[in-house]
Amino acid sequence: MNPVHGGEGSGTALRLQEHTSMTQDGEEGTKSLVTGGEASADVLMTQLCPLRLEEVVTKNALYMMACRSTAQATSEENPSEACGTIRQDVGEKEDKVQPALEMVALNDWKKLELGKDVSGPGQKTNSFHSQKLMVVKQIVDLYNQTVDALEVMLRALLSEKPNPAELQNFLDHLAPWMTSEKAHERARAVITSVCLLQAAAESPQFCMSHKFPRLGLLIGRLALRVGDPEKEIGRQAMEGLYFLYSLMWCQKEPERKMGSVTAVLHQMPQKILGIYKPTRTCENISEIVKRFGQFLSPDQMADLLLTAVESLKEASESTIEASKTILNVILEKYKQKIQMEVPKIVDRIHSQLRAIHHSHARQVVMMALCLLAHAFLEEVSTALLKCPLPLDRDAAGMWRTLAKTEAICHSHRLLDVLLKELQERPSTSEDRAFIIPLAAASALCEVLSVSMCTQAVTRFYPRLLMALLVQVHYTIGLSLPDSGVSRKELIPACCVVKTVKTLLLKMGCHYEFTAVEKEGGWELLTSSEEHHRGVGLLARAMVHYSCCQLWRILYLLVPFLERGDKQHKLTAMAFFVELLHMPQAKRLPEKYSVLRLLKGLTDPDPVIRALCVKGLITMADWPGKEIKVLVPAMINSLCGVDGRLVVEALADVKKILRGLDVASYVGCITSLLRLLFDDERVSVRSAAISLFGKMVKKVKKTQGLMKEEDVLDSLIPLLLHLQEGNPDLAEKCKNALDECSRVLEWRLPKQVGNGKAWHNHQEDVDEICQYLVKKHQENVQKFLFQSQCYLSSTQPSLRRAAAMFIGFLVMHMDSMMRMKDLDIISNALAGLLHDPEASVCIFAAQAHDRVLAIYWKLKYGLVEQHKVNSDSAEKHKSPPNPPATEGTSSRLCNALNLWKLAAKH
Repeated sequence: MNPVHGGEGSGTALRLQEHTSMTQDGEEGTKSLVTGGEASADVLMTQLCPLRLEEVVTKNALYMMACRSTAQATSEENPSEACGTIRQDVGEKEDKVQPALEMVALNDWKKLELGKDVSGPGQKTNSFHSQKLMVVKQIVDLYNQTVDALEVMLRALLSEKPNPAELQNFLDHLAPWMTSEKAHERARAVITSVCLLQAAAESPQFCMSHKFPRLGLLIGRLALRVGDPEKEIGRQAMEGLYFLYSLMWCQKEPERKMGSVTAVLHQMPQKILGIYKPTRTCENISEIVKRFGQFLSPDQMADLLLTAVESLKEASESTIEASKTILNVILEKYKQKIQMEVPKIVDRIHSQLRAIHHSHARQVVMMALCLLAHAFLEEVSTALLKCPLPLDRDAAGMWRTLAKTEAICHSHRLLDVLLKELQERPSTSEDRAFIIPLAAASALCEVLSVSMCTQAVTRFYPRLLMALLVQVHYTIGLSLPDSGVSRKELIPACCVVKTVKTLLLKMGCHYEFTAVEKEGGWELLTSSEEHHRGVGLLARAMVHYSCCQLWRILYLLVPFLERGDKQHKLTAMAFFVELLHMPQAKRLPEKYSVLRLLKGLTDPDPVIRALCVKGLITMADWPGKEIKVLVPAMINSLCGVDGRLVVEALADVKKILRGLDVASYVGCITSLLRLLFDDERVSVRSAAISLFGKMVKKVKKTQGLMKEEDVLDSLIPLLLHLQEGNPDLAEKCKNALDECSRVLEWRLPKQVGNGKAWHNHQEDVDEICQYLVKKHQENVQKFLFQSQCYLSSTQPSLRRAAAMFIGFLVMHMDSMMRMKDLDIISNALAGLLHDPEASVCIFAAQAHDRVLAIYWKLKYGLVEQHKVNSDSAEKHKSPPNPPATEGTSSRLCNALNLWKLAAKH
């Protein structure tokens, strides 16, 4: 196998050459080995005897044939595969040749042993020792001849196509061995590279009209070997750079290429690049990069830098120092050249970091990143924002390093870049695996973890907080594009909420954080329907605990409300409305407070309208603000709005009652609340009834702020909702009824508020209905028709209560009822006889019997009607059911039978 490939035999031969050249300088070392003792001869015989000239030449021929054929076949198509193909071809040929070589070596050794046995004792020893030394000398000669043959072959191959591309192709095949962990392999690779460069420099036919395709890589490899711990390798690498510099100089000034450049090979380059100094290799490398920099294009300079970064995967301290020197020179002297290559460099640094484990090497990479960011922070940050999400350990470390560097320099540029990206709306595309604003939020989370950046974060705190809250709204329901990275653990909205939490803790808002946590505010933030409630909860907590910088957020929101899209405005409005509770908010001009919220009452978004109503009510007790005249517009804006939004908007409605002197204002509010008494959500019903009770409590009879009709219309709904079975709701209904009776100056029977269930205490319903008919006869017709509406309620408890109330009320109203009304009521109750709820069937049957009884009494004149309105047709109308002749127990049985029959069908 040839000296470049690095097989076992050739490696042994080269170790001999290294030992001779690195210890006693060439020929003297060889002589010492040849004339050495028997022990050294035995060792060399054991290691080197398998090599013979024919075998080595054969293996070299195999290698060069493979190298030549592979270079021609693959270098143009795919240069990156050329080296691997050569390795495979040569390996296959070596597998066939190696057994034959071992047999030849074994035969040689047996011949020597046989000669030793045939001779006499004294003669045997001297003769055998002489033979072994002769073999060693032959092996040394063999190695030198092999190297010479290899150089001749390489020069011949290069002479066929004497141009930079062909030279680069040969040198690329040597690259893997130039970074080998074995010194003898690195030495062979460097020596072979120098041979090729020398051949190119000395060849008059070498064409320099074309540039080296990967010059930066070549310079980087040789420069790194200048810092090799083996001095001979460093010296040879320096020699190769001399030849390369000569080629580049001739390319720059073609007129100097007048035949061979041998005359200047060891004069001009040595003078410019300096002489190799084994103890000061960093100075050599620094000068090399500085001098070669003038020949490199931006992409070649980037290749040189990335070659130095990639070499940091080696754990050698000498290589780390050499790489550090290259990086420092490029980023200090030639940084402007690589500005357009920054995205490529940052991406490669990130990809290489996972393979760099040595702590010193990682420090060097981060130092290079900081120097690069110092000159091109925006480009570096933008490139880092394109890292796949979620951020891996290396990307997170790069962000923290940038944050520390910026903090040391007292710079705010990094936060400026991240804030700018956070203010953009995220978007997805099929060919990308990241979202820039989401990546900015993840990066900010890493930046906030750096303790040194507290001062800078304080300066940006209001803008960062609002940008993040809006970004949470943007990312709700957003999904990342499919990619090879697993994203099961990444929920975009939760990722941004995590950054919000980190920001609050960074600013010392621990109480606010805990308050939001207890109320489930973080979950609200990530819900599309509840997001504004989560924002409001956070704002209320911040106001309650007097969070720092809150006044700055308030003044930031003034222009914030006029910008952005729907999500932007909604988040800003939810926060702004809660900040109106601050004392500083009263100093806002009317243009930025009342008028802005008044404009929001016409917004197409019902949530915005509800928030504006809430904000206007908050400002009702501000001095100099005339809010009461806006009540009709506020209530109109809530028409058709979800009931929960309405009760939230009117939560502080008692404030608006102060100073109101027109009953219609209060009436429109109570009418809106009464509509919510029957909302399907118990929380909305409870809130609406509670607000209604508070409003009535603030009203005095003498003020005339509430019409009697508004109070009367609420009595029956409140009375029936007492029977829902919800203790909290029942308590609020009782309080509201008490306030209504106070305003009406009624004395409701004690059975109204005793908390007993009507279906277990029918006598209470009887007493209440008797009171209403006896004391308020003029309103009982209204009460009767109001209660009929609840017969079709979705809640069984309300249907049951309504049926019982109607049955007893009709029984006490017998003289006031009309045949037509009884017919309607009877049909309505008959519809409940087949109700899926058994208790509803039973009490509906009882009420139905009571109605029929009154019907027949009126029909046959058993009861004198209070007011006769029936016509002759009505008098002759047959009853819907035969008159009741059975007792109460039989009617219950009949109702149960009817219910069972309906259940079967």
